Amino acid sequence: MLQLSENAAAALENIRESQGIAEDQGTRLTADEGQAGGLALRLEFVDEVPETDQVVEQAGTEVHLDPRVVEPLENTVMDVRDTEEGLAFVFRSQTPE
Repeated sequence: MLQLSENAAAALENIRESQGIAEDQGTRLTADEGQAGGLALRLEFVDEVPETDQVVEQAGTEVHLDPRVVEPLENTVMDVRDTEEGLAFVFRSQTPE
């Protein structure tokens, strides 16, 4: 299952705080159809989280996963890095042990 890095969890909490997003809103990772049949990931804060979502947690920060992204993101770590445009969430593959 997707893992959430400590840096990504901290970045999500910073976004929530700086934008005044209520603690009762869920953080959800979902997807739309992307180019060439791939997935275009979307990270959003939502009022209600579907019961079918799976949850990953790091340092008290939860991210709810749309069932469509669970399998494609298996053995993946959600992280964050600095870019010229600011912080960007990145997904990197990790080899299962």
